[in-house]
Amino acid sequence: MRVVCIVLALLLSSPGARAQPAGPGFFAFVLLGEGSDGRPVPMVRSVAEGAMSCPVLRSSVGGVSSAMAPRRRPPGGQFDAVLVCEARYPVGEAASVFMGDRRIDLPNVSLGTPRRVVLIGDSGCRGPALDKPQNCDGDGFAKVWPFGVLSDEEADKRPDLIVHVGDYNYRGTERGLVLPPRLTGYAAPISVNVYDTGDLDDEDVASLPIGAAYWSQNIEGSPNPDKWINWRDDFFRPAAKLLVAAPWLMSRGNHELCSRGGPGWFYLLDAGSTLLGAGHKQVECPPQLPPDWHPGAWPKPPALPFAGLPFPTHTSAPFRLKLGRLNIIAVDSANAADAVLFNLDTYLTQYREVARMLAEDQTPTWLVTHRPIWAVVKRDKGGPIGLTPYGFINETQREAINRVFRDGWPRHVTAVIAGHMHRFQAIGFAGPNPPHLAVGTGGMELSHVQPPPSPENPKAPVAVDGLDRSPAYVVGLRDFGAMIVRPVEDGTWTGVLYGTGGDTLAICDSRWPGPGSKRSVCELK
Repeated sequence: MRVVCIVLALLLSSPGARAQPAGPGFFAFVLLGEGSDGRPVPMVRSVAEGAMSCPVLRSSVGGVSSAMAPRRRPPGGQFDAVLVCEARYPVGEAASVFMGDRRIDLPNVSLGTPRRVVLIGDSGCRGPALDKPQNCDGDGFAKVWPFGVLSDEEADKRPDLIVHVGDYNYRGTERGLVLPPRLTGYAAPISVNVYDTGDLDDEDVASLPIGAAYWSQNIEGSPNPDKWINWRDDFFRPAAKLLVAAPWLMSRGNHELCSRGGPGWFYLLDAGSTLLGAGHKQVECPPQLPPDWHPGAWPKPPALPFAGLPFPTHTSAPFRLKLGRLNIIAVDSANAADAVLFNLDTYLTQYREVARMLAEDQTPTWLVTHRPIWAVVKRDKGGPIGLTPYGFINETQREAINRVFRDGWPRHVTAVIAGHMHRFQAIGFAGPNPPHLAVGTGGMELSHVQPPPSPENPKAPVAVDGLDRSPAYVVGLRDFGAMIVRPVEDGTWTGVLYGTGGDTLAICDSRWPGPGSKRSVCELK
């Protein structure tokens, strides 16, 4: 495993973007959500350790102050050490968050077409886990695993939007759990697999932990519940400088399932809030243990929690950000099974809503979701198509989309952006599917490139036949980095994938794929 030390170059032109977070344990950022009137709503979130009351938001124009309101902590006490507060954020001017003598300056937010969009994903660090441990030592952002890279060339130009495609918390989300007798009342510890619907790209041995039971890290009395310290160390500390650079669109990954890091996700980062208007509220995970199961007195084995009952999961409805001449639709794919059909009814509902949004508004649109819709993996890691030597994920989303969009995607969908795979993969189609990017290169230990490139020409795209109605042309890299995408008013876009030293790893152009082109959407450099 290669660990690269990096420096985030955010010497930005505006004073607000240059400001450093005001001391340890105090963070703030601007998050975008969709209001009840369909318009984007900027919200400021503050996250403060040991705080007893919320900070104040003060605008840069006239110094108008606004009170911030606390969000509801998850039950169980694991987040009692941190106070999360929020307020509506002004458009067209900068503002600052004040807590006593501490201050965090935040960016000027525009709701026009973004000129520079930063794409990052899968940014956590596993730490001393039993399975594939990863070194997470470092002092803040300058000497830490490679999360959130911007090149020196771009350092004097502030991004307009940051899109994180999910998976923020790795060190707190082990796949397995050992339950002690004090919790179960059984004579000996038992080992269980935590509910997930597939994380197959990085497995040494393919596995799919979906069974009759629902096991969660967040059952009452769990020896390893979701907790603030893991979120702080895996996301907030390393992201502190990046948090204040631009507004964020946060996508939920499978590490943020309710069985894993879900309580922290819905408290800290999820866009659900009463600030969005009527019909909106803060979301919480449902109880993760059946109501008649009590710590130390579980039903006699082989009792299985929620066997034969609906699993206590939550999937948020899609939402849309209308930003000038670019729409972005976010789909919560955390519960979509990678290699088998599971939760299909949920995702039929999701993509019917996506179809409604697309029919209603013909503005060029990106779809952002954590799990890739089209991704090429090893044959034993995904759902096979015909006699190809590859596997494909995500099976649940693909099936839902093929049923909903029977005639193919509308032409104004110009990109699908995802993560989940701990590598870079770009797909251009000869047929009607939009270009597909997987940018899971933000810091988590990297996986091998699939499909394997040609030894004679390793930078050439690999042709993959039959990937949903048309030939696909795929390129990939096993490098840490972040992508800068520049939308164009006509709906096209260009992009550059930068490595940890600011070097150009790939260049991309949405106009390259198409009938007869035999090109991917990106070229490796």
